[in-house]
Amino acid sequence: MIDRLSPNYSDLPGLRPANSMYVASGIAPLHVDVSVLTPYFNTEDFFSETFACIRAQSLQNWEWIIVDDGSTDTASVDRLRALAASDSRIQVVHQANAGPSAARNRAFKNAVGRYVCLLDSDDMVEPTYLEKAVWFLDSNPGFAFCNAYSVVFGDQQYLWANGFERGSAHLHANSGPPISVIRHSAYAECGGFDESIRFGHEDWDFWLSMAAAGHWGYTIAEYLQWYRKRGNGRFEQIMRADGVNSQFEQAMHLKYASLRKNFPDPQRTVYLPFESLNMQAAAANPLNAASLGHRFLFLVPWMVTGGADRVNLDLLEGLVSQGHHVTVCATLPADHSWEHEFAKFTPDVFVLPNILAANDYPRFLNYLIQSRGIDTVLITGSTVGYQLLPAMRAAAPEVAFIDMCHVEEQHWLNGGHPRFAVGYQDQLDLNITTTQHLADWMCDRGAERARIEVMLTGIRTSKTSTERKTRVEVRAELGIAEHIPVIVFAGRLCAQKRPALLAQILGAARESGLDYEAVIVGDGELRQEFEALLSKYHVADRVRMVGSLSHDRWLEVLGASDILLMPSQYEGISIALLEAIASGVVPLVARVGGQAEIVSSDAGILVPHGPDELQQYVAALQRLIGMPHEHALMAARCRELASSRLSWSAMVQHFLQIVDDAHALRLNQPRQTLSAGFAREMTTLALENKRLSEAVEWLWHRGANEPMAQLAANAGEVQAITRFAVAMSRTWLVRRLIRNGVVRKFAKWFVAKVSAPTAA
Repeated sequence: MIDRLSPNYSDLPGLRPANSMYVASGIAPLHVDVSVLTPYFNTEDFFSETFACIRAQSLQNWEWIIVDDGSTDTASVDRLRALAASDSRIQVVHQANAGPSAARNRAFKNAVGRYVCLLDSDDMVEPTYLEKAVWFLDSNPGFAFCNAYSVVFGDQQYLWANGFERGSAHLHANSGPPISVIRHSAYAECGGFDESIRFGHEDWDFWLSMAAAGHWGYTIAEYLQWYRKRGNGRFEQIMRADGVNSQFEQAMHLKYASLRKNFPDPQRTVYLPFESLNMQAAAANPLNAASLGHRFLFLVPWMVTGGADRVNLDLLEGLVSQGHHVTVCATLPADHSWEHEFAKFTPDVFVLPNILAANDYPRFLNYLIQSRGIDTVLITGSTVGYQLLPAMRAAAPEVAFIDMCHVEEQHWLNGGHPRFAVGYQDQLDLNITTTQHLADWMCDRGAERARIEVMLTGIRTSKTSTERKTRVEVRAELGIAEHIPVIVFAGRLCAQKRPALLAQILGAARESGLDYEAVIVGDGELRQEFEALLSKYHVADRVRMVGSLSHDRWLEVLGASDILLMPSQYEGISIALLEAIASGVVPLVARVGGQAEIVSSDAGILVPHGPDELQQYVAALQRLIGMPHEHALMAARCRELASSRLSWSAMVQHFLQIVDDAHALRLNQPRQTLSAGFAREMTTLALENKRLSEAVEWLWHRGANEPMAQLAANAGEVQAITRFAVAMSRTWLVRRLIRNGVVRKFAKWFVAKVSAPTAA
């Protein structure tokens, strides 16, 4: 998976070390899910890369039909023959040269898959491409085909994020490479490719013929396709030929003139209230289980820059490095800016909202558990993960289910995910908390203490090494002299972090005569208010607001700092705190959550909440800045802690021990498994809760966009209309009208009309 902010166009999906993860089990499925159709003509050694990426697909239930379109290059033919002979799922068909359209149609005649995938012999796809496309189409039957965003590489390099969402704009221009997965029936209905088109643009005509047959497609918003640009490619030759492109566009306008008023517009599946759930997967994909280690399924909310996400990522890296396999599923729609980071360690990463209707989450998760031979499911921060737990446990009683929580969330759902951990504890083999404080919090709310294990969060000391820019270099970039003490804050500028108190502390410290510079790393909704307070306390000239940083840059800034200052309202154990300890940056933080379990008196200073905490923070800064020898001793103790009690390797080993404990409990003290029918009903209720919550949130935010005066006026109008309607309903005439069938039908139509959401 490419990093869209800093793309590496040489990291080809067919050449990665993790390609050996997916191996078909040898159990012959009753059907083929995907037939890959590839025209082949004198293809260079690029084909070995295409070959490798298909062999590495997470969906192994495929066949590959390659049509050699009269190749004349002996080396090319020999290459095809040798590679095809290595896999019985590959079928090579030879024909006299007739062009790519004829080759694709010939391949289709031999295809038996539920879906067909168009793939040219020098292009590539990400390991999960076929599986995601198949599941998208299974979950969204309104669409006949789908593709994904494209990585364009080779002689040109860029990211292409346009696709079938452009709809009728395809009458004026094609929107990308032909790589797509198509329903077998739709390909047949549209008649396939026009074999008379041999010079190029045959895929443009094909998509419009699909539209003319009433079919259209969807583009998954992930960079899953790799399209090779070659200076002598057919498309490039077309674009260089005078008038050819415009002539073809005119021909398309004439041929498909009816589409200008009647272009298909399918929509993604919207699940209905209490909709009956289909728990059976159509895809068949049994894979060989890991021979040396566990197979984990991580259920996370998202993959973004954050403390909990850093723990997930570090844990993932540690498990994979020891030979375990991990599948990651994110359950929330978000800007998954760290997805590529997770994909560095496992290709098996799925963002469920990108490919599935929510009512298909249960059957997809059960499919993954069966397909991968999952033996341990970890729920960490995913509300949906908890809610679907009964369905997963009912379908897979041989799996151990655990969760991991970091902090109680005081202002969200009466405690947030730890509250779910208490509520669903009877369906979990073990709970993991990263602080004893949180374990006690859960027990106070009814959790069974014997089923909770505390695992301290570890930190990678190697990630804070001096291999990066030196302290002097980073300070020079920030405009800070070497001898000046640097106070650093890292986190979101939101109510939890109390930025107003942070500004007060910095102001009072300067007023007390302390000489320092401060660096504020992060952004948030209270940034503007915080900056105004810095000016009010006359310390704006002492503070560098650097905003959100990459993780590497944050570690560089941290390494150039001396004191971490975080007066949080609540925390579990802040990852910024752990990284500061690993860097030898002395923490001055609030005594909240589990931070007292990490920060000892010889390795930092804790300040409890209270009326005099401002004075305590200032006194602590005076101590740390005014007593450099004591500061140096604390810094050394921090590094010692990071390499022993708080090490990354210790965390990974402790986690694996907890997994062994969970499996022992599963066998010796098993949780009660719900019946399949009752688990399905619980899942239906959970999805209904999700549907209603999303509807309420939409209405809330829609209202939040209107001025309060307008909302009040609207409310007054509604009340007046309601009173009038109630009064009228008591009259003889209106009661007669209400009983009239025609009037009742009109009223239903009118209510539906005015209730429909308007376009934004």
